[in-house]
Amino acid sequence: MTKYVNIQQAKNEAWKLYEEWRKVGINSPAFKCKVRFSLIGWRHIIGATGNKKRTSQDTFRKLKLLPHVKIIIEQSRLIQNIRKTGHRTYYALEGMVEVEENGVKEFRKVRVVIIDDYQNNMIFYSVMDKKEKRRK
Repeated sequence: MTKYVNIQQAKNEAWKLYEEWRKVGINSPAFKCKVRFSLIGWRHIIGATGNKKRTSQDTFRKLKLLPHVKIIIEQSRLIQNIRKTGHRTYYALEGMVEVEENGVKEFRKVRVVIIDDYQNNMIFYSVMDKKEKRRK
């Protein structure tokens, strides 16, 4: 995984990857179709939309997780969670990936969130990880 110096460099590198995926999509065995990448997901990750502004630390974290999205979509055969709110349905795919933070590598559960649009296309929406709570 690339080491980023600052958030702007992370955005630039992540955008190159995202733009690649926008052109071709990523095949998903779980959905039996391609997952599309649109500006909806990009704007969600960088915190450009919504009433709650994303902190730069949270944005940076999501940008660092972005390279794992392709692997999780391509390898997930099971939809982990489905949540419907209003007119939108959210689908979650999960995978265990090695994440480096503060020079320490550890495996974490990473969740990729996919939404569907009005034409039943599956659209990438978000990526997040869960830090394990340390036991005392």
